[in-house]
Amino acid sequence: MTPSRQKSSTSSSASLLRLDTALLYRDGVGAEGIDPEDLERLAPELRRAHQALVAGSADGLEAEYACLTLHDSMPGSLPAIEAAAEQLRRFENIAVIGIGGSSLGAKAALQALVGEPGAGRPRLHFLENIDPRNVDVFMRRCTAATAAVLCISKSGGTIETAAQFMILRQWLEQQLGKDEARRRQWIITDPARGWLRELAAREELASLPVPPRVGGRYSVLTAVGLLPLAATGVDIRSLLAGAAANAARCASDDPRTNPALEMAALFYLLDTRRDKRVSIMMPYADPLQLFGDWYRQLWAESLGKRRGDNSFAGTLAVTALGTVDQHSQLQMYLESRRDKIFTFLAVDARDQNPRIPLADHDRKYFSYLDGKHMQQVLDAELEATRQVIAAAGHPNMTLHLPRLDAHALGQLIDLYQRATVYAETVLTNEKVFEFLEKAE
Repeated sequence: MTPSRQKSSTSSSASLLRLDTALLYRDGVGAEGIDPEDLERLAPELRRAHQALVAGSADGLEAEYACLTLHDSMPGSLPAIEAAAEQLRRFENIAVIGIGGSSLGAKAALQALVGEPGAGRPRLHFLENIDPRNVDVFMRRCTAATAAVLCISKSGGTIETAAQFMILRQWLEQQLGKDEARRRQWIITDPARGWLRELAAREELASLPVPPRVGGRYSVLTAVGLLPLAATGVDIRSLLAGAAANAARCASDDPRTNPALEMAALFYLLDTRRDKRVSIMMPYADPLQLFGDWYRQLWAESLGKRRGDNSFAGTLAVTALGTVDQHSQLQMYLESRRDKIFTFLAVDARDQNPRIPLADHDRKYFSYLDGKHMQQVLDAELEATRQVIAAAGHPNMTLHLPRLDAHALGQLIDLYQRATVYAETVLTNEKVFEFLEKAE
């Protein structure tokens, strides 16, 4: 099986993610990389994993892997989500109460696609941890007259979420009266059960469902993520279209043409064959910093389980940020144990890319910057880091987003959700352990 290098689909390739996995293989990074023969031997189990994913996705929102069908199953719910978003847009400040999967996806996408709110867009305030300072700051900085509350909990009983919601409900009622307070509350929860669902029915609060078969960490492409994003003006239809584009790329059971399957296989082999226990995601784009936090939960909650042979769970997901952490972490990366895998995220085209101006006295020290734009410097630093990390024996891969928009982010979300499901399927397959024992 020939290792992949830089992958894209043959259709509309300019709009698709580009994966460079060369430095995960032995011929790219030396003895610490994966032999193509190991990937070839794993092929039967990868086909079984793909077949399990296909079978487990066949029934849409009722499927075991309903999270991987959202690009097909959610469009019918978009009118209701967009109508709720239009109502939320009337308010300057929205408290988004949720934790973990009920918050991280929307936060990451908001940072990537919106940044600071513009005119006519509400400001989202994510209240996650139960630290009392957070809700106190919100109530002191925002008046009830400008505020709405969006409470998100799949189970409807998450204690951190419930406690903060109770406080803000009371605050709205005391300031505005119960009837007006009700008009400023939205709930996203299980469609049939739980404390929040009962509360929404009893008090006639606006609500949207979380599909029961979609786990919280996989829920960003449901109302959980789509409603707060739509309220701030994100093109949620393009987000789902991007997920659909990536799903189409992953239709094959061959890791040479299915990037999610290749990622899952390589990370699994690097863990079990090369003892790579730490997976570091390092975006070279500030707006993707929180995407690393979303990935960390997705990977940890899905794969943080003992294997079928009762061996310990791998790999530990860690986040960093380029170039900032070149100055705080790179020395440790280079000289510490060779137990790490790196994933770099890059954005190929930017809307903002100023040229660096050099006065005459600057050229004595920075002549190499003459005529350069900031993106060129960032790209050069990423390439240097990739090469020095590889030279130190650390396998690494790079994901290139063509630009930072909703379509590209939808692809990235689907890619990681799909790769995680593949990895989990392989990890729980006893035949894989037999293969590894025979390969020793």
